[in-house]
Amino acid sequence: MRTVGLLGIFLWVAAWSQSPITRADLAVRLIEMETCWEAHRDSLEARLRATRPLSEGLTAFFSGRFDALARNLTLACAALRSDTPTTPEMLYAGALGVRLPHVVEKEALDKGERVLRFQLFEFYNAEKPQMPLQLRWKIFRRGDTRLLREGALENPEPGAAATLLTQAAEGDYEVLFEIRQGEQPLRQWRQTFSVIAQLNARIEALSRAAESHDDADTIERMTVLNARDVLQNAQKGESPETFYPLLRLLQFAERIAAGWEAGKSAWQPTPGDYWMATLSRERKVAFRLFIPKQFKPNQPIPVVIALHGAGGNEHLFFEGYGLGIVLKEAEKRGWAVIAPRAEISLAHIRGALEAVEKLLPVDPKRIYLMGHSMGGAHSFAAIAQFPDRFRAVVIFAGAGQPTQVPTDLPILMTVGEQELGMLKNNIENAHRRLQGLNLKTLEYKKYDGCDHLMIVREAMPDAFAFLERAPTR
Repeated sequence: MRTVGLLGIFLWVAAWSQSPITRADLAVRLIEMETCWEAHRDSLEARLRATRPLSEGLTAFFSGRFDALARNLTLACAALRSDTPTTPEMLYAGALGVRLPHVVEKEALDKGERVLRFQLFEFYNAEKPQMPLQLRWKIFRRGDTRLLREGALENPEPGAAATLLTQAAEGDYEVLFEIRQGEQPLRQWRQTFSVIAQLNARIEALSRAAESHDDADTIERMTVLNARDVLQNAQKGESPETFYPLLRLLQFAERIAAGWEAGKSAWQPTPGDYWMATLSRERKVAFRLFIPKQFKPNQPIPVVIALHGAGGNEHLFFEGYGLGIVLKEAEKRGWAVIAPRAEISLAHIRGALEAVEKLLPVDPKRIYLMGHSMGGAHSFAAIAQFPDRFRAVVIFAGAGQPTQVPTDLPILMTVGEQELGMLKNNIENAHRRLQGLNLKTLEYKKYDGCDHLMIVREAMPDAFAFLERAPTR
């Protein structure tokens, strides 16, 4: 059963190569669905209505049918809002997606050589309803609630296009889209873009800096190279895998490079959210790092290492899984969180441990581990590989099976009552195996109105309470 996690990776890789719908397209839909869940999760009846389309969407995902996944996300949102049947207008609104450039060079806008436009596409086939719809949008600077510009498009359909901006100051921006039927909102979601001055020259400067400082700190150098690669890909029109604040990403890399020129490290840990990378056994490990507002450089800090599921990446715990609920729970306690991108070789686990201990004054007696689905299988592997490193572990609907587990390692296993049968059987088998190891602390929690995708959101508060109770060795 340990092959379940690796099988998930292979299905994920195969799936991305079979669909015109991109990773970024699906990220937008996932965040939209999770926003619906947050608005209605207090109702068990609403959650129960949504679990079937969510489970069917998960099955579609692993078979590479991304159109079916998107349709089921539409149905899940509709089911959360109401017990009435989904209307043709709702289905059509859910079929529409927006593609827009993720980065634009400021000089091209200033000179009128380019305008920022978006184009509509379809996630799945849906008949256009007779009742006309309207697509509205509002533009904001990220982190600022002041409205900069708004617009509307009547009778939206795949292939239609519209202009968002003709001029803009350098910055990271957010667009709030909404599809309405009259004054009734059918869908609402957000997407991002960045306007950056002298983009080409600044990307080239990052490359030169990395090449001329190949003896620089590994984390700093890999972070600069990772930022360069993300910016280059966005410049080519490739969609980033998350809502990257691309200007902020660039400026952070530039500060690191400036530190090299001054002969010192640019890294000074302060509260915030960081996009970084390192090397582990010659493999690149990209990761997100969260430092809470309570952080003090001279005090040891507890750390949670979070391992995502198949098809995800280092951003999933920070932006998905309950809209980043792991950060809210960590902030309450003053804990740090590091989430690495999975590697088949499991280099991400070693890389995350080494990186966080280098970047922060980690309390070695309070390093916690959590993993969802494939990340659960990776968690079992990490326990066997590093038996003395973790103070407690949480497995959210984990794949794989435990092998070597210290008897004094507290473990919490969680699963949704509406979990897919095959996965639920695997989770129950893993629990029985752990019971046979006679662990001092083993808990198993089930959540009604909860499927494979939403288990992390629903179980996270209990997960942190469990970790907090774990005694230090």
